Amino acid sequence: MMNKKRIISLIAVIALIVTLGATTAMGYVSANKYKMNLEYNYKRAVGDLSGCVSNIETALNKASYANTSTQQNGLAAKLMRESSMAKSALAVLPVTDHSLDNVTKFITQVGDFAMTLSTKISSGQKIGEEDYKTMSQLEKYAKTLQSGLQNVKTDIQSDQLSSEFKKTSEDFTDFPSLIYDGPFSDHISQMKPMLTEGREQIAQGNAQNIAAEFLGVTQDKLAHTQDTAGNLPTYNFTANNGGIRICVTKAGGFVSSMENSRDVTAENLSYEDASKKAAAFLKGRGISNMKQSYYVINDGVCTINYAYYKDDIIYYPDLIKISVALDDGEIVLFNSTGYIMNHHDRTVAAKITADQAQASVSKKLTVKKRGLALIPTPGLSEVLTYEFVCSGQNNEQVLVYINATTGLEEQILIMQISDSGMLTK
Repeated sequence: MMNKKRIISLIAVIALIVTLGATTAMGYVSANKYKMNLEYNYKRAVGDLSGCVSNIETALNKASYANTSTQQNGLAAKLMRESSMAKSALAVLPVTDHSLDNVTKFITQVGDFAMTLSTKISSGQKIGEEDYKTMSQLEKYAKTLQSGLQNVKTDIQSDQLSSEFKKTSEDFTDFPSLIYDGPFSDHISQMKPMLTEGREQIAQGNAQNIAAEFLGVTQDKLAHTQDTAGNLPTYNFTANNGGIRICVTKAGGFVSSMENSRDVTAENLSYEDASKKAAAFLKGRGISNMKQSYYVINDGVCTINYAYYKDDIIYYPDLIKISVALDDGEIVLFNSTGYIMNHHDRTVAAKITADQAQASVSKKLTVKKRGLALIPTPGLSEVLTYEFVCSGQNNEQVLVYINATTGLEEQILIMQISDSGMLTK
């Protein structure tokens, strides 16, 4: 039999082995977690860098068409901001060799060029042909770099990450950030609803009737779910076992959104077919004076944006979005939040003529079409502009918005037109 002393020693050895094993296991877990955190940080840095370079490319593209000091200075400021953020992203990457030298040099050149440009504009000097040539060259470099960044696969081993940055030859398709809601909708969530202002709150039962009529079903087919508070309080209902969700504003009883989450299994219809379906849907719900602006096709669904249109003025803040399933033409999404937030009676008039406004459009652009458009400003107000649809030097479509009172540029957008829709950046 083992004596007591040997048993105690054996227990101590076993305890030590268990402790060491647990410590080792914890070490592996900790190391693995550390590795995952590093990889996440590197992926985020590459993503941030890619976003900055994409924004730099777009700003340089717009800058070549900017024709007033206000717009030019704004774009110069954006270039400086994006180059600064790009440098911050570069600083996170664990690359110790020289594979990032050219990237760093390019980012620095963009910032320096933007600073020089801003100084020149602020002193009243004109942007010269050499400046425009520099913009064009920097834009090409930005496009090449952006293409390469999309193919970078992050790894915690710096030598592998270094080699990834040398792979810039593969093709890349750059999609703009504003796909679904068009260029004049980012401000919507920050507003207080104007259409419902001063209107009485309706009862939940009345809202359910409105929702049922909108869907073309009887009231008993709907179930009342948790309501929404916030800037736009709504009664919320579901139908089809939760597959359809519809929201009705408590003030005034307007349908603010409807979404059918069913799968779309095929693309049998064209954009033209979807456009007719969407227009018929609006008419059937008594919604008039809406003009189509942008659209996109994605995963078998065509999403179309409509803006309020009256007296030859398009009001971009008053936005309604409709999605049509391309398998059978069913409306699977309706969103009128932009319209509810912004629509109200306005009295607007241009102080300058279209010809006077067109004088502020860059001579490098060929104007194809023009008209009045009300657009939102970053300060959450609105401004009446002349919208000029133009053709650029590389046959791209460019939208220029000239203030209808001052004649200054308010906005420049680059259109991308493809089989998938009309996109802006």
